[in-house]
Amino acid sequence: MLYEITYILKPELTDEEQIAINSVVSEQIKSLEGKPNETERTFSAERGGTDENNLRKFAYPIKHYRQGYYYTTTFELDPSKLSTLESSLSREAAILRFLIVKDFLKLSEIPVEAIAEKAKEETPTEAPKVE
Repeated sequence: MLYEITYILKPELTDEEQIAINSVVSEQIKSLEGKPNETERTFSAERGGTDENNLRKFAYPIKHYRQGYYYTTTFELDPSKLSTLESSLSREAAILRFLIVKDFLKLSEIPVEAIAEKAKEETPTEAPKVE
């Protein structure tokens, strides 16, 4: 089954340490006979949403931190092994928080025109008369 994971790394990590943690996440997926795809920075200075160091501020503190590095990757994994992956990721000290979502669909794959037409059909054309 196809999954997407987004995780937040501690702000004091260097670029090399971030790359090492990304490799650890990929290796954990591979050790469970999964197929990880390329990991990318979720928010960056180029894309917006971060400061010049690619740190994103949190709405509230997470484990006493106010900012962190966000990464996202997709992967294929047997659903019965997902709890094992979650357990191993929760023990990683450098990962502040993570979220795994199943059946990830890229926005480019969603037929926007069909959704817009359906919304128009469901919208009432006239307001009901009140007497």
